[in-house]
Amino acid sequence: MALYLATRQCAKLNLPRILPQIRALQKSSVSSLVPLIKDPLSKQAQVVRNFSLTTPKLSSAQGSHAGLWTAERVLSLALLGILPAAIAFPSQPLDYALAVSMVMHSHWGLEAIVTDYVRPIIFGNVVPKVAHGVLLVFSAATLAGLFYFIYNDIGIAKAVRKLWAIKGQ
Repeated sequence: MALYLATRQCAKLNLPRILPQIRALQKSSVSSLVPLIKDPLSKQAQVVRNFSLTTPKLSSAQGSHAGLWTAERVLSLALLGILPAAIAFPSQPLDYALAVSMVMHSHWGLEAIVTDYVRPIIFGNVVPKVAHGVLLVFSAATLAGLFYFIYNDIGIAKAVRKLWAIKGQ
């Protein structure tokens, strides 16, 4: 993956224009780099700042995803309590909470997979949007099916208990 990102970033660079400036920076001493610190808008400072093989500039890198990351971790932690509580004390409210949390947890995980592996660089701009749309449809259908099962049948927790009660014959 790192090699792929490095080669993709090198392909985007205008190397004949940048290489002489990078060579000049490599040959210069530490004292000659002091003006770069004082004048961050100089051409050499811009070349150093823009030349990065390890941090790709992707459209998904825009904005802060810290809130979503925190919500994912809180939901994962909440699942550790909701799942045993729903199995130990079967009820419709706990079944609904279990259904919503399981679908959200799996949706966020699959969304990360789709974002990582169905990239616009490889598939173009249409296929990733279609993949995300299909994921939304499947997640909504899963949640609707679980709600239907909870409302019109025995519910998730009682179904799990019945499956555990089946003895080998």
